[in-house]
Amino acid sequence: MSIKYVSNPSLPIIKDGWVGNPMKGHSFLNEKSAQVNMMDFVKSRVHNPQREERKNDTYRAGFCPNTDFVNSKEDMIVWLGHASFFIRLGGVTFLTDPSYYSFPTRNRMVPIPCDVEDFKYVDYVLISHMHHDHADTRSLRKIFKGNKKTEALLPLNGRNYVRFFTKNYQEAGWYQQYKTKSGVEIYFLPSFHWSRMHIFDSNRILWGSFIIRCNGKTIYFGGDTAWGSHFEEIGKLFPDIDYAILPIGAYTPRSVAEFAHISPEEAVKAANVLGAKHLIPMHYGTYPLGQEPLGEPYRKICRLDEDGEICGCLNCLDVGEELLI
Repeated sequence: MSIKYVSNPSLPIIKDGWVGNPMKGHSFLNEKSAQVNMMDFVKSRVHNPQREERKNDTYRAGFCPNTDFVNSKEDMIVWLGHASFFIRLGGVTFLTDPSYYSFPTRNRMVPIPCDVEDFKYVDYVLISHMHHDHADTRSLRKIFKGNKKTEALLPLNGRNYVRFFTKNYQEAGWYQQYKTKSGVEIYFLPSFHWSRMHIFDSNRILWGSFIIRCNGKTIYFGGDTAWGSHFEEIGKLFPDIDYAILPIGAYTPRSVAEFAHISPEEAVKAANVLGAKHLIPMHYGTYPLGQEPLGEPYRKICRLDEDGEICGCLNCLDVGEELLI
């Protein structure tokens, strides 16, 4: 089966020589094979050397009930848990990867700091890929019900999922810039991951990461990703990243997770390669996804910071905490 290359012809491509995302049949492809060894996968489900440690870990992400940030005028980043953030830059508001509730296979361990109905006048919802912990049906329905003018910024083919909630959306391939209001630049960029919402739709919707530029700030939102050359490419294209929001959890067992998620050590490496002034960790402490103890990613990233491994500043947030920027 031949490979074709696709992009959104109505959006500009920002990388010289990029011809679009490779697809084989109906499936998008990564930069290299992401084939998990099935024997390793089965073994990981049967034997977890950290089973008892995981069972006895009492860690819970810090939590600050908070509705003040919704009505504030200040530039800020607020962690809503997992990969969900509220961001305001110059009066423009963004939500990333909305997933505010438990879903059938995972309980949410810490609530969001406010009611979803409190999110009024949201300008953009950024969805990095289609997994239930990043694009939750209940969360999206509530957001778009209360925000008729909110625009969803999606990967290619993302319309196949969000069209049930909104008709106001754009799709982009890697290295493409969305059409946004004056003073706002948003780019869709690579990640090394995959996508699936149902049994038969694996990789039919693209996955990726984002750059947001607004009011003199540049924020990189990494979505979900394994290690890849995309960090170096993004760092070259955007050498002025102020805040890199990167995942640090669900990284074990490495024989399986290395094709989907970076470890805390790799998140630090990625932030350094990106040249980010600040690292904000995410994708931990909210849903019990990996086989590591729930608090291990947080403890590891703090040790790496203490050891001076992070070139920029580490900003570990409690859920609901405002980081003024």
